[in-house]
Amino acid sequence: MHKKDGSILAVLINPKNKQIVTQVPLKYIENPPKELNNEMVNFAIQMQLAQIAEQIQEVQICVEEILQGQELDRLALAYSCQQKFLQAQKIRNLELKKQALLQIAFSAEDSRNALMQSQTANLEFIKNQPKDFWGKMLKGAKPEKIDTKMSQIRESLIAINLVSMTEALAYQEMGEYESARQSLIYYSEYLNQSYLSTENFVERLDSIDPSPDNYWSETLPNINESILALPCADEGLTLNV
Repeated sequence: MHKKDGSILAVLINPKNKQIVTQVPLKYIENPPKELNNEMVNFAIQMQLAQIAEQIQEVQICVEEILQGQELDRLALAYSCQQKFLQAQKIRNLELKKQALLQIAFSAEDSRNALMQSQTANLEFIKNQPKDFWGKMLKGAKPEKIDTKMSQIRESLIAINLVSMTEALAYQEMGEYESARQSLIYYSEYLNQSYLSTENFVERLDSIDPSPDNYWSETLPNINESILALPCADEGLTLNV
């Protein structure tokens, strides 16, 4: 408030009874004590840090939404390849059918590699999580984030398996058995490198997966059986799963 001479007063009011407790002339706070200066600087720094943390969190949310959208696009492409293959099988014109199947095989390979790269990043995230109790408490990611990563890994593995089968079957439909076999060998190498080259990694996935059953130790052998059941896999192809 202003005094009659035009100077400014800082007025402290009791919020309960609205009565003035004291008045502080502005000249008294033009050169505040050193302790007050330090407190004001600390407060300003805390406010800046809080603002920076909020901005970082907003950026992180945006990045996660973008990554989630990209993963959904990759999954959509994989399932699209499967549907295209089913439709191509109904084409009566043999030349058009072969062209369609070849394009599907190429698209399936692109889809599979995109899914593999995404899944490799998620697998590395799990591998880098600390195993001991204190490591998990101090450096480990939140359980919710680990559960999300596990769900993404499981879903993308299903899609990788599906699109790999689609590619192999497309080559087989064209009579290109060697190409189908080469495609399956590539898939085998990926499974071995990503899951089996690290000792006890499959068992670790079972232990941290929110799913109650032993999904990983049971799923990988099932994938192996599905691959070996294909006619194009009879020419000596084996998977060490």
